[in-house]
Amino acid sequence: MDYMTLFSAANRDKPRFAALARAVLRQAEDLIALIPQLGSGFSLAGARGIQLDAIGESFGIPRPEGLTDEDYRKVMTIKLALFRWNGSNDTVKPILDDVLPGSSFCDNLDSSVTLYAASALPLPARDLFPVPAGVKPIET
Repeated sequence: MDYMTLFSAANRDKPRFAALARAVLRQAEDLIALIPQLGSGFSLAGARGIQLDAIGESFGIPRPEGLTDEDYRKVMTIKLALFRWNGSNDTVKPILDDVLPGSSFCDNLDSSVTLYAASALPLPARDLFPVPAGVKPIET
């Protein structure tokens, strides 16, 4: 849109006014073009580097040392999914199916659980799977 046409004809043809208006309008147009790009910097899927670290810190999930952005994103996705866990064994499977398809969790009924990770995880499974306090995780 040509915003210059919105100014009254009395001022529009004055060169200094027109130059100032164009400079201000160019900044506004640059901001309008930037707005659609902001979402990717603040989304878990689109953030990179320190922006991803900031998102993790806001969720209370600091980046473990040495993790790549993709691994850190996977860790955060898993840990955020665990916020849906209500503590019962019945709710573990749907959560694991969402974030780690093919993984499973088996309650051994002896104060231990066996964790089956279907894919390579960036951290030990015991740090990512829902394991109640006082229960010994056994990884396979």
